[in-house]
Amino acid sequence: MNKKIVIFAITLALIPMTHRTVRAEEQGNAAVSPAANTTAATSPSKGDGTSSEPVADLAEGHKVQQALDQLIHAYETGNVSLIQSSIDPTMMGYQRFLDGVRQDTINYRQIRIHLLNTQIVVGPDVAVIQTDWEKRFLSASGLAPGLFSGHSIFLMHRGESGWQVAGFSGDNLFAGQGGTLAQVAVTPAAFTWVAIPGFPGSPLQITVIDPDLSNRVSLTVQATTGQGDRESVVLTSTTPGRFVGSVNVINQSTFSVGSGSLEVTGPTTIYIRYLDNNPGNNRPPSTLTKIVPVR
Repeated sequence: MNKKIVIFAITLALIPMTHRTVRAEEQGNAAVSPAANTTAATSPSKGDGTSSEPVADLAEGHKVQQALDQLIHAYETGNVSLIQSSIDPTMMGYQRFLDGVRQDTINYRQIRIHLLNTQIVVGPDVAVIQTDWEKRFLSASGLAPGLFSGHSIFLMHRGESGWQVAGFSGDNLFAGQGGTLAQVAVTPAAFTWVAIPGFPGSPLQITVIDPDLSNRVSLTVQATTGQGDRESVVLTSTTPGRFVGSVNVINQSTFSVGSGSLEVTGPTTIYIRYLDNNPGNNRPPSTLTKIVPVR
């Protein structure tokens, strides 16, 4: 069987394959429509007339829908272990996805999700679900009612244990849209290379303000240079939601990744990156970058 490669980035591209299109319209729970709304499925044949690939059918469309329904129910009930079994662990952003779900179990109560205008495209081992959705909930603080809505595209893959979510794009159904976009600040704003001393170097102070993490005691940012040095920098909480730390910038003839300091060998650019898992306004997890030139 030829493997199909799927690229799933900001938009989803599905390499053309033999498939059956199944439409599911919202009627309580989304259901696969009668065969009148499907296109006939064909499959490449071997010389003896037998099919070389399994052909998707309406029953497979139901299984795809049930896999997504199971994931949604697990999210509504805060069953993280069931969510983990419903997600392909090789999915890009897998851990960030789980972190967002765990945050929602803290922030929200009585989550209820309704799918609308759901469409399913099913292939032998890959399926795509496009759906509008509404998410209703009560906030954990004050029990104020809330409503989010959006449109999502889910890439499903059939493995040995059945259908799993392998990626998604569009609005993030499984993470709180009520978050606040973080802020990143650095001091100083720039360095002059010839003025940077050798060891121990000059400190670059980093501040992250993320109100969504007011219950955290620390977080990690990534510091890199245009020359290839990479360091993880731990920031500690000074007040709820405010995190401060620093990394030393050293004038060196060579650099060592993971040394705990940023070693620069000449004029370059320093990048400080922080991943905000809950930036709000229906945005997916966002990486915020602060640029510090070394002139």
